[in-house]
Amino acid sequence: MTHSATRLTIDLGAIVANWRLLGGLHPSGPVGAVLKANGYGTGAGAAATALYGAGCRHFFVAHLTEALPLRPLVPGAMIAVLNGLWPGDAPAYADEGIAPVLGSLAEIEEWAAHAHTLGRALPALLHVDTGMNRLGLSPEEVNTLASEPARLNGIRLLFIMTHLVS
Repeated sequence: MTHSATRLTIDLGAIVANWRLLGGLHPSGPVGAVLKANGYGTGAGAAATALYGAGCRHFFVAHLTEALPLRPLVPGAMIAVLNGLWPGDAPAYADEGIAPVLGSLAEIEEWAAHAHTLGRALPALLHVDTGMNRLGLSPEEVNTLASEPARLNGIRLLFIMTHLVS
């Protein structure tokens, strides 16, 4: 009786080529790589190393635990955590130079407070909910920020993002 095994071969050159193709389609700004869930099974470390070598400087993961092993592989690159800032994690983000994607007023408050404690601005992205209804600032929270912009004091805003429904 013979046994067959499933084998997955990852073509890092194809991943880099796809990233370059997307960059060519969007020449007015940076194109990043989403490497959550271990790079969707491709191996986040290997994919990050290949993409970084090709010039990618913007990386996204779902959780802080995914960002930490990538930090030494992509020195100086932006690593952003899509699922936001969990209570009490601000020091780990700041210490490792990882940017949280802030999706609530509570997250903004905690990140700004930590920046104040450190005496320096900290990088972050803002996530605005445009209908996915999972993550991101609600329309009411966006209105609060618009009327109270001082809530962002201490935050070096890198990008504003959303997750489109379709």
